[in-house]
Amino acid sequence: MQSSNSTDRYCIIGAGASGLAAAKTFVKRGIPFDCLEREADIGGLWNFATDSGIVYETTHLVSSISSTGFDDLPMLDEDYPEYPSHARVLEYFRDFIRTFGLAPHIELGKAVTSVRPRADKLWEVAVAGEPEPRLYRGVVVASGHHDAPRTPTYAGTFAGETLHSRRYKSPTQVRDRRVLVVGCGNSAADIVSDAVHGRSTVFLSIRRGYWFVPKFIMGFPTGDVLSYVEMIPLPRLAKRWLFQGTLWLLQGPPSRYRMPDPDYAIDQAHPTMTDEIPRLVAHGKLTVKPEIAGFDGRRVLFKDGTAEIIDTIVFATGYRPAIPFMDESLMFAADGQPRLLLNAVHPEHDGLFAVGLVQANGSMWRLADYQGQLISNLIIAGRREPELARRFRELLAARGNSTRVHGVVASDRHRLEVNYYDYRRLLKRLMRRFGPVRKMNLGSSPPAAAAEVTPAEAAE
Repeated sequence: MQSSNSTDRYCIIGAGASGLAAAKTFVKRGIPFDCLEREADIGGLWNFATDSGIVYETTHLVSSISSTGFDDLPMLDEDYPEYPSHARVLEYFRDFIRTFGLAPHIELGKAVTSVRPRADKLWEVAVAGEPEPRLYRGVVVASGHHDAPRTPTYAGTFAGETLHSRRYKSPTQVRDRRVLVVGCGNSAADIVSDAVHGRSTVFLSIRRGYWFVPKFIMGFPTGDVLSYVEMIPLPRLAKRWLFQGTLWLLQGPPSRYRMPDPDYAIDQAHPTMTDEIPRLVAHGKLTVKPEIAGFDGRRVLFKDGTAEIIDTIVFATGYRPAIPFMDESLMFAADGQPRLLLNAVHPEHDGLFAVGLVQANGSMWRLADYQGQLISNLIIAGRREPELARRFRELLAARGNSTRVHGVVASDRHRLEVNYYDYRRLLKRLMRRFGPVRKMNLGSSPPAAAAEVTPAEAAE
């Protein structure tokens, strides 16, 4: 293990998918760093055995292997099913660590308790159990945004059992009961399925209509179909209606299954990757209810005036983006939106970055990888071509934080929402502006002067 108390090193916080993606690029580019993970194992939210893991026994990927795995370690081995389980995903991360030699840089059981900037532009990183804070040249926050559950409150008192999906682990928790699932994201859909197959009477409370996207279209993984559509040179609006129209043609709108239709376009909110919810409703195995109005003992009152006796409520209501070890005003504005440019680069502190602080309708792992590559280019430019780094930061500041989907649903769940394909193209386009810096690392001599970022490029 290399010494960590060095003012020339960077600190990557978290060894989940995002932290590993950043670590891989830092190793490749010769950027010295430590990767601090609070748990005794890697994997972040995909590790069933740790407190950070939010997966449950029946969790599988909701995107196919061909559209999910990292570009430089594809999930194309014949041992992979199209939608692997959480256990197989964790093994993939272990393969990733072995392939790129990341183990010597990862410190397990190192819980970061505080991160603070200093006047000399260094960063103090306090670690639980260590008497003095470590000093780093910069910090990459890769600890994710699925740690602080968001649970709504209602009038009255519920006398049954309640839990957030954060603490849901096994179908036995929703077996042989009267179960109410609140919310309709991917976790909600899985928990509903577990409860139905566990002989429970199941209700689903939703405030609005949702898009339900099947995992296969005409026998092909949906992510593959979308990737082909994205290669067609059409405006975003045309692509939206092409996919939306195809989905309605093949599956029909939710109203055909006696569910509310969504009042937003399919790419303006995170879709629910399942076709089972409409089928369960159509078969009478799932009853859809409106928003909860309040509680009266074991009775749950709904806004349409109806009520149901419920044993267990599972709140699959998402998470509040939170960075508990840092003054949140550094990362988020008063309205809860990220302050970071591209959700990755701090507008004021040169040494503060984030990886994975987005929600997307595509592979988060790949976006984290591209964010890590952009951050690496910016770090190296700051050392080798400081004028280029300054101009690049000015370019980002001029753009503002314009990464979000136009017209995205106005809800807490979608504060971090980006369109995967548009955001990926943007990151790749911006990286090209680093010119020869993209071939540099911190262990070799710099080549010729890097390409400049022109005012015309900044205006794009």
